[in-house]
Amino acid sequence: MIRLRHQILICFGSLIFGLSGCQPEITPPQWHWQRAEVGLLRQAIMVAVAADPLDSDRLWVGYYAAGGLATSHDGGQTWRTGAEGVADNPVFDLLPVIYPADGKPQVKAWAATRDGLLASTDAGISWQPASGNLPPVAVFALAADAGGRVFVGLDAGGVYVQTEDDAGWEPLVAAVSPLATVGVISLAVSPDGQYLYAGTSGQGVFASPDGGQTWVNTYPGKYATNIALNPANPHQAIASLREQTVEDDNLAKLIEDLSTQDRLARTNDGGRSWHTLPLDWTSDEVTSLLWLPDGPLGAGTAKGQLFRSLDGGDTWQQGGVGLSGGGILDLAVAGRPEHPTRLLAAAWTGVYASDDGGQTWRSLAPELGVPNARILLSIENKVLLGTQTGLYQWQADSQSWQQLVANLRVSALAASPESSPLFMGTIFMGTIGDGVYHSDDTGSTWQNLPALGVGVPQLAVDPQNPNHLFLLAAWERPYESLDGGQTWQARWDGLGDVIETVSLAFDPLHPIVYVGTEAGLFHSYQGGVWQPVAFKLLDQSILALSAQVAPKSFWNDSMLYIGTTRGAYRSVDQGVTVQGVDDDPGWGYGLEDVSVTAFLVDPHEPRLLFAGTAYDKGVYQSVDGGKTWQPIGPGEVSEDVIESMAWGPNGEMFIVTTNGVWLGEKREGQ
Repeated sequence: MIRLRHQILICFGSLIFGLSGCQPEITPPQWHWQRAEVGLLRQAIMVAVAADPLDSDRLWVGYYAAGGLATSHDGGQTWRTGAEGVADNPVFDLLPVIYPADGKPQVKAWAATRDGLLASTDAGISWQPASGNLPPVAVFALAADAGGRVFVGLDAGGVYVQTEDDAGWEPLVAAVSPLATVGVISLAVSPDGQYLYAGTSGQGVFASPDGGQTWVNTYPGKYATNIALNPANPHQAIASLREQTVEDDNLAKLIEDLSTQDRLARTNDGGRSWHTLPLDWTSDEVTSLLWLPDGPLGAGTAKGQLFRSLDGGDTWQQGGVGLSGGGILDLAVAGRPEHPTRLLAAAWTGVYASDDGGQTWRSLAPELGVPNARILLSIENKVLLGTQTGLYQWQADSQSWQQLVANLRVSALAASPESSPLFMGTIFMGTIGDGVYHSDDTGSTWQNLPALGVGVPQLAVDPQNPNHLFLLAAWERPYESLDGGQTWQARWDGLGDVIETVSLAFDPLHPIVYVGTEAGLFHSYQGGVWQPVAFKLLDQSILALSAQVAPKSFWNDSMLYIGTTRGAYRSVDQGVTVQGVDDDPGWGYGLEDVSVTAFLVDPHEPRLLFAGTAYDKGVYQSVDGGKTWQPIGPGEVSEDVIESMAWGPNGEMFIVTTNGVWLGEKREGQ
């Protein structure tokens, strides 16, 4: 009798804490992983593109990522990355220059990077820091005159030019000038080197008619990230400008700012005066400019369009067919500028080429970059994927993705659980910059809801009421809608003054919503004020939340899984208390000091749990309800962040990481 009572107590305890003690052990499944990215547009945030003026098939692209330079020797058919000497530098600008060597012309390539100026004399195979006396700061902009002298725009260092003997560099800006204290992020130089235009990150445009001896400043307080001068008339130049809204010395934000210009201005007198061009498309922000010697002026925009002017910017014609959304961050020519053979464009979605003056374009580097995927959702045997280029659906027969919605930066997807009696096939989609959308046919068609005016990194739908939604606003806090997203109300009470919200979940059985913040876990009961719970987690960021109906629980309650910066926890009392490795009995062994960013529960075996991690070993698996965890791969993602996880229609697992999309197939008993 005592043994029977003891066994009952063990089973009772296992139901509460382990959920496995009285059930047969699970044989840990083995997983085979492969990339699942066919059909996805890739993005590398191509910031700069250039072609060898002596060999139009030799191309370079710079992008905003570690080791951000790629070289092609066959016109863009294939690319080589990992150039020696680039290290972990993003590349902001590229400039090939012809110089004489051994009696014949050669090309020297220059690269503007975060760690300074790099140069290559072997077609981009290797790069070395520029010799001479340049200040040790980031270089943002490059230009050259017809003689091959290079001009350099620095971060808080003004403008430098090569000395006459090319042995070093000399400043063109006095130390007391405002130009010497801000980032010079665009440069244009006349063929004779006398007219200079410098665009800055907050001090407007500077112009010099005498090779840099004197400067005139216009538009102070504005960013001028693109400048082009008329090669046939250097008195004339055009600049794209935007208002300065924040103090900013962050390089990542600088690249983001490349897609936020708000006007074009032109000078006809060498920079002494400027006037705004009255264009009907200036709401489509100008992100790149190119002025060719034979007259055409090109303007690339944040929406992937190209406009062309033959009269210095007075009138424009639209082109750009084939450019896949996203900003065009640089324009260049292949061949000599006076005899271009192709136009080149560096864009958010890659690098493109045009053989007809910019009317039509084709991608040159579909294999460069990453899909920039963000969120997965499984619903009615469908797998939906949100990326920076749109919404996709998995096609199992072709093992590829089909685009459902283009040109939206999809950041969140949510729906009521299919197990909910109120499930009606309605899905909500959050975006960056374009508001919230909803679909009543599980993703086939979409309608835009009234704009909230914020980016939406997280969405959640109440399983008991599909018209009850919560979202997290980018860099802000929660908003609530009670009418299916038609109207939203800020729900900040109780969160304090400075708490940033990170994760979100509805309880499946109680009128409770959870929000994870940078300083612990909060919940709200029946729409009340947020209350801090799980006090042992107050010093951690709550990166992931997953609320489930507790498996085989005789008390018919819910289970909350909590991913934090230092491990995984669970709660059986709506977050009031949590269980982790330091408790008795413990939970989450194997994930100590691991940042847990996502959870996934096997729908057929609730003791089989999965956790995505950040910068650790990818996906972890538990076969005992989360008590212990082991890494299962993919091995290639150990330096990535798992952003999202979802089940496929045939039991396969999809994961989204910062650098790609993976599919895992379960192989039982191996």
